[in-house]
Amino acid sequence: MRRISILFVLLFACLSVQASAQQRLTGRISAATRSVSFPVQLQANQIVTLTTSSSENFDTVLTLRNPGGRNVAENDDQEPGVLSSRVVYVAPAAGTYTAVVTGFGGATGAFELQITQGLDVGLSDAARTLREERVTLNRSRREMRYEINLAADDIFVGSTFALSENLDTTLSLLDASGAIIAQNDDRGDGSLNSQIIYQAVAAGRYTVVVSTYGGEGSGDLVLSLAIDPNAEAPFNFASIEGRQIARYEGELNAGQASREIPVRLTAGQTLLAVADVTAGNLDTVLRLNGPDGYPVALNDDRGDGSLNSAIAFTAPAAGTYQLILSRFQRAETSGAYRLVLSSVDAAVVGTLQALLEDPVTLSGPELMLQTRDFRVYYTLEGEDASSADYARSVADTLQFVLDAQTRMGFLAPVRDPDGRYRAYVADADGNMGYTKPVQIVFDNPNSRNVRESAAARGVFVIDNDFANMDKKAPTESLMRATTTHEFNHVVQYGYDSEEGLQWLYESTASWIETATVGADQDATDYVATDFAAPQTCWTTNEAGFDYAQWTLLQSLVDRYGQSIVPRLWQNSVNHDGLDTMGATLASVGANIPDALQYWRLQNFARDYALAPRFTSSVNLEGTVRRIGTWSTKDGIEQLGAHYLALGLTGRHSFALNGGRDLVLFGLGQRGNEIQVVPLGRGGVFDTTGFDYAGLMVFNRAVPSAPGVCSETAYTIAVTPATQAMAAPQIRFSAAHFEPPGE
Repeated sequence: MRRISILFVLLFACLSVQASAQQRLTGRISAATRSVSFPVQLQANQIVTLTTSSSENFDTVLTLRNPGGRNVAENDDQEPGVLSSRVVYVAPAAGTYTAVVTGFGGATGAFELQITQGLDVGLSDAARTLREERVTLNRSRREMRYEINLAADDIFVGSTFALSENLDTTLSLLDASGAIIAQNDDRGDGSLNSQIIYQAVAAGRYTVVVSTYGGEGSGDLVLSLAIDPNAEAPFNFASIEGRQIARYEGELNAGQASREIPVRLTAGQTLLAVADVTAGNLDTVLRLNGPDGYPVALNDDRGDGSLNSAIAFTAPAAGTYQLILSRFQRAETSGAYRLVLSSVDAAVVGTLQALLEDPVTLSGPELMLQTRDFRVYYTLEGEDASSADYARSVADTLQFVLDAQTRMGFLAPVRDPDGRYRAYVADADGNMGYTKPVQIVFDNPNSRNVRESAAARGVFVIDNDFANMDKKAPTESLMRATTTHEFNHVVQYGYDSEEGLQWLYESTASWIETATVGADQDATDYVATDFAAPQTCWTTNEAGFDYAQWTLLQSLVDRYGQSIVPRLWQNSVNHDGLDTMGATLASVGANIPDALQYWRLQNFARDYALAPRFTSSVNLEGTVRRIGTWSTKDGIEQLGAHYLALGLTGRHSFALNGGRDLVLFGLGQRGNEIQVVPLGRGGVFDTTGFDYAGLMVFNRAVPSAPGVCSETAYTIAVTPATQAMAAPQIRFSAAHFEPPGE
């Protein structure tokens, strides 16, 4: 889908007014009526929000024209994966403007146009706006602060709406002492806008801070501050009653990434540990280890919309437990914290779990299908609407997927308390599906003689219609591919929900599609990302590569058998990061550089059963055409490769100059075979008799940790040679070979 930036002009402050008035209009786009227009009367400096919706999932485009007929604002999709449109505009002058609704790409259907006076952030009719104004943030003004007065039990709603494209806003709420009591980055609607909903425990003066993520970025936004008695406030951890045991304050940063605190508990005592960020962008994680050092409680985000953490644990036996407060390991956050330990009623354990238990709220009445092993929830109304037949198809696919993956040797994942697995059919916010862990159980009861330390129970969502996915496959096929992919994440959580080798999660789930659902798999579409940039580090954090590099798992399977993939996950229980892969390869007499080197060669040959469905060959870095020194502008990251075509004929010596971990290979297609001649740091390659000839430069360096990548530069000296070329050491099928492309 195309996405058009929302245009805007100067906004104004509006203090202490009632919630915005709304007007709802209807229309229909058809073959005979390609557009429908509505007059909109606006005053000078008036803010207006125009939003379309359609019960028919009609893909609208909304345009606003000024009194002179010029387009002043336009929008297609108001959020990723949402086909409705939204325009926020402030009239520079009074007059009759015109809202025009059309269908994207010739689409037709019925729609509703909602016109809201002011910024529409979902407030109820009972809301009272405290402030609504334009805010400009830039390098000289990285944040803005606003003081507000709240009465006890007031429900405060603070919202941002970015007017500048890609502006990532943040909101913080501070108490009278200056401590952060609520904060939010992304409000969870697929946008980069922020929202805080907070119910005041006591009356007082509070401060709202609006900024951008990491203090970076600049642009304009609308800030809305309101009190809404009908807003649903997140759980207030300060409302939990108990006896305070201890209180700690400090900072976590790159130099001090964690803090460990011994806690003495008696048998049956319930500990509540609540970590709140008081300054900075710190993302906290709490872990409690038992007297034997084994983890017994863990929490990252506690379920109130913040990045703060909280755990409640009832000690089965007396002893000294170790509480560890740390930074979220996959983000470089830092800041000040307040950690409060209390002794509370045992019921608090269930209260906190309930906050995490139901991550999906359907847009209509919840219906449920139950099978032998699954509960599938769906609805027939709203944006999540599907059908009973579609839900049944999901349920049937899930039963097939469970049987197929456990037959392959994967451990059965952790079940819900009722003995089943939970799935939702819903709008997946622009994704095909997603999975969330809802409880860390540490030890998976389905494994024998193995004590996991980070196994988790998960739930997952399958998109309800796969509309607007830019996919050619039919809905049923996409559903089957997504169902097996997302359920594999649930399987993965049964081993290790905190595996440091992040590549393993999406690569396995993508590979499992190819191994279980045949023609319905969607993974071959991902391969092009890696093929387009083979010089990129394995384990890179760049988006899409973890999906694309499922071919590495297939390469391992081709050499060592299908059982090596479940073995990787078995090793994730006692290993982490690159050690997980290293231990797995050691069990078959291999190592990481050798395995990755072979994989890069196999990619050149496209020697995979599914290669006919690949959309590209590996990228060609350049062509060596003459005697002398050949060089490239770009280097090669760890475990990456460059592919070079040879425009020379006959025998030549190729000498590699550059990083000590770089090695060279001669590559040649002869009929139905790809022949590989290792050249090391230099050697002779003879192009005579090959239908296609080239080189591969491979970087055997292993990154110090997943995602820690850097480039190594090189040159190749080319000279004539008289000595014979060594015999090929590796041979691949050329049945699906296509020469590297630019």
